[in-house]
Amino acid sequence: MEVKSNFIPYPKQMEVINGVLDSEATHHTLVSSRQSGKTLISLNLLLYYAINVPDSYNVLVSPVFSQSKKSFMDLAKAAGPNNPLIATSNASELIMTFKSGSVIRMLSAESGQNLRGFTVSGLLVIDEAAFIPEDVWTTILRPTTLIRCRKVLLISTPNGTNWFKKIFDWGLDPEYKDWNSYRITSYDNPYLDLDTLELARKTLPEKSYLQEYLGVFLEGGGNVFAGFGQCAILESLQTKPEAGKKYYAGLDLAVANDYTVLTVFNEDGDLVDFYRKNKTSWEEIIGEVTDRINHWKCYTVVEKNSIGSVVAEQLAKACPNLIEAFTTTNASKKDIIENLKLSFSDKLIRIPKKDVLSVMHMELGIFAYKMLPSGLISYSAPSGASDDIVMSLAFANRALTQGKSKGTYAVYSGATNRSAGVNGPENIYN
Repeated sequence: MEVKSNFIPYPKQMEVINGVLDSEATHHTLVSSRQSGKTLISLNLLLYYAINVPDSYNVLVSPVFSQSKKSFMDLAKAAGPNNPLIATSNASELIMTFKSGSVIRMLSAESGQNLRGFTVSGLLVIDEAAFIPEDVWTTILRPTTLIRCRKVLLISTPNGTNWFKKIFDWGLDPEYKDWNSYRITSYDNPYLDLDTLELARKTLPEKSYLQEYLGVFLEGGGNVFAGFGQCAILESLQTKPEAGKKYYAGLDLAVANDYTVLTVFNEDGDLVDFYRKNKTSWEEIIGEVTDRINHWKCYTVVEKNSIGSVVAEQLAKACPNLIEAFTTTNASKKDIIENLKLSFSDKLIRIPKKDVLSVMHMELGIFAYKMLPSGLISYSAPSGASDDIVMSLAFANRALTQGKSKGTYAVYSGATNRSAGVNGPENIYN
């Protein structure tokens, strides 16, 4: 039976597929950046061996079960419904059997000892191999390929310079004749929009961008806001709003020994006010923050996680139409941190010089990212350090970039004093 596929590989994908199928080398490594189509390569090679090598046992291993599950669903979609070549498809066990007697099975490295007990006689694919412990490969998976396996394909984005880089380098060394290596970057994919890639370059930490989009092997994680110093040009904060301007703020609330931090930008992106306090009663903090928000008439994003929901409700009553409650999740934190980095990269915001707000510079300087086993990015301050100011800036930047239609113009109304804060007594405006 003739089998046709709708998959039309672009040149770099074809290079990998031809290399695996035609080369005498058994082991193949592919450094594959994000959005380069590595899943399509894996699934089509698995289908090729299942169809063309009768009674073959083919396996794809991912770092975590959720990735294995997604790969199986993608495989089922690629095979299509009522495929005459498929005998059974079990989405619970992640096993697809073919009328040729072949099997494709999806497993996760989380399975541990459950990875033992089978022999690969077709193709073994290890997806995101750099995020799987080396001993899973050397002591568990590699032995399954020693007798009957046709080919092994290890695919991953880089994860520092760990064992995956070592075997990738083998594929570039003529002395390792059983190893071939390939690299596909996001720029090799003709279907990716260049504007999207440029946005990634601006918003992601530099090391993360190099690893995730260019497939460069780099050590560990790194600083997120490496270039923020170019925006640290203000000589001082301000004490009162300017008539006719709108203001935007972000409030990060204290947890345990952390600080409650409020940062305020004007519509031009200049940081005009900064409030930071801890180990103070909530009544006092809410009162002082309320005074500042009403003073600047600033549209304010408030984190509502934990105690934040209660505080956000109180502030919404005390500061009508000026409060947006924001739920912080891993995904939403990633968005606001990367948007803050973009604002720094494009010089859309400006902060005071180091001698004016050294604590802000310290937090921005140490705020870091690391790559998770899932391939996602985690943003946080180093263990034992604080990121309250960074989060407040991220909330304020969200207010500035997304809430401009909601701010209230400041109009001078007198000279009554508000609560003293970091900058001392200041005038209240309505």
